[in-house]
Parts: sequence; structure tokens; C-alpha cells
Amino acid sequence: MKIFHAGILFFYLFTSANVAMAESRWFNSDQVNRGEILFQQNCAVCHGLNAEAKPGWEQASGEKSAPPLNGSAHAWHHSMGQLSQTIRQGNIQIGGSMPAFKGKLSEQDIKQVIAFFQSKWPDDVYQQWAGENHVVAGKSVSTIEQDVTQLLKLRLGSNDIASATETEIKGVYQTQFGDKYAYLIEGGRYVFIGDLIDLKQARNITEVSRRSDVKKALAEIPPSDLVIYPARGQERTVLNIFTDTSCAYCQKLHSEIGHLQSAGISVHYFPFPRGSSRGPGYKSLKSVWCAKDGMKAMDIAKGVAEGNLPSGNCERSNLVDRGFELGRKIGITGTPALFSANGTKFNGYVPYNELIPMLLNEL
Repeated sequence: MKIFHAGILFFYLFTSANVAMAESRWFNSDQVNRGEILFQQNCAVCHGLNAEAKPGWEQASGEKSAPPLNGSAHAWHHSMGQLSQTIRQGNIQIGGSMPAFKGKLSEQDIKQVIAFFQSKWPDDVYQQWAGENHVVAGKSVSTIEQDVTQLLKLRLGSNDIASATETEIKGVYQTQFGDKYAYLIEGGRYVFIGDLIDLKQARNITEVSRRSDVKKALAEIPPSDLVIYPARGQERTVLNIFTDTSCAYCQKLHSEIGHLQSAGISVHYFPFPRGSSRGPGYKSLKSVWCAKDGMKAMDIAKGVAEGNLPSGNCERSNLVDRGFELGRKIGITGTPALFSANGTKFNGYVPYNELIPMLLNEL
């Protein structure tokens, strides 16, 4: 006669339940376990330790009204894209009190958080949600999202396409290739390229993604690789400028940099030689980036100071080529190209007396 220790039997039953759940749902036990940690750190204070919400949540207001996410409320009516978007962007912009977690939680983290609270959903609730949203059992959401881009990759003849992520609109997936944003529907059969706009909320959904991607791309370049004109006094914000020393409007804007500095705005210069290595400003940009005093060299190259530029033959000169590649990646076709600290793009030259309030109004 075999006798099982109660703890061993419980472990066996618990493990078997997890395996069965993993086979019938898109997530696995590792994602649930990681998601639980993230949920406790970021979500439990409002939604409850087990996603059950706080007592009386229906009658409460503000952050106390956070609904249960355990399948007993309306969360299961939302697609994966809508659930992810709510976590990513929060709902303050539509009158709620949930903060945005974009920047704090990665896309993988968000999926794991969803895996945790979906693990609380009863089978009938989960299966109805999965059926309505075409989620395949035993197949991860990330795999499903990659499959959506298969036809697009085939038609473009390239695999250099970002994995698709479902938007807040059910069945609509966003992907990106080069500086273009594309939206896929019907499982990837149809595609449209351009900006997706929420008319009801007067919100450009694509622009939100574009700004975030630009901000992330600019952050990949360390300050030591830039020519920086620091704010005078306390820094209030930053203006990122892709510049070419041979560009007349770049020179005009540079003559007004002092006004920006006095307003508490630091200017971060990125090199962008129009025409790449064949452009007229290519050599002088290399000289600026090779100079020991980048600010002085930039002043000379832009014609607001006198002096001689050093040789452009140094190790740092390759930063000019890198700046050009970065600019092309985020869609720059001419100079000056201006980006605020939040990733907002201002096309071409903007007079300092107009530019300063535009930048400060974003704070």
C-alpha cells in the first residue's frame, strides 16, 4: 500500500493543474510566476493581492474604484491589445486615475502581468475571451503576434519588420519597418500604412508610438557622443537637434541658441550630414566631433565664431556616420530636425520666440 505525504500530493496536484492550464492557455507557469511578482509590486495596491479588487470598488471613486481583474468584472471583455494598452498608457487621459506604466514595465513585463491575472479567470470565462479574440491554446501571444507579419515580410521581401503588437482596437496590429508604421487586420492579410487616429478622443495613436520610439532611439546615444550647449541656470528641458553645418537654416537656428539656453533649455546636437558622406557638411561635422572643444568648433563651423577647425581624422569621427544612420532610422530627410525631450518632432527651422513656449508647454 502506497502512502503519499500530504505536501507531496498537494505539489503533484498543483503542478498538474499548472501544466493543464499551460496547455489550454497562451501563457505558461513561468510567465504567471513572474507576472505575480510584477503585479504585487505595481498593481496590487489598487486591484488587490489576488486581482480581486477592494471591497466596495463599484461604489468607490478614483483609484479606489479599480475593478477586479480575476474574471469577475469586465476585464475579460477586452482584447489583449486593449489590456496591454491600458497598462501601457493608463487611463488618466480619459478621466480615470490609473497611471501609465510605459517606461516602467517592458512589453514582456506587461504580458506577464496579464498572464498572472488571467490565470485567475475561470475556464469558461477564459475560453470565451480566447474564442472572441482568436487566441490559440498553448501558443504564446508573442508567437501569434509574429505570425501576423508573415505576409507583409513576404511581400516586402525583408525580415526587417518589427513584431506586431495588438493595438487597443480589437484585431488591429501595429508593426513598423524603417520609419513607417503599418497596421495589419484580418490576421495579417490586409495592411494600411499611415497614422491611426482615435476621433472620439482626438488622439493620434500612431504619434504616441512614434514619440516613444524616437525618445528611446535618442537615449541610445550617450551625452558624451553629442555636442551639448547646456542651459544657463537650472535646466528645464532639452531640445535635440539633428544638424548639418552647411545648412543655412541650421546656421540661423544656431545663432539663436543663447536664447534657448537663457530659457533653461539645453541643446543636444546630433550630426546629420545631408547627402551622407557626399554631403557638403560631412567633413566639417567630422572636424567638430573630433575637436576637444565641441562647442567652439560648432560655433566656428556655423559661422558665429572665427578660428580653424581641427582635422576630422579621429576615432570620434565615426559618430557622424552613426548620427546619419540614426536620423534616417527615425525618418529625418532634412535639417534642422528638432525633437523635444518627449520625442515630439518640429519640422524645420522654428524661430526661438516660438520654439521656447512650444518646448516649455510640454512640461
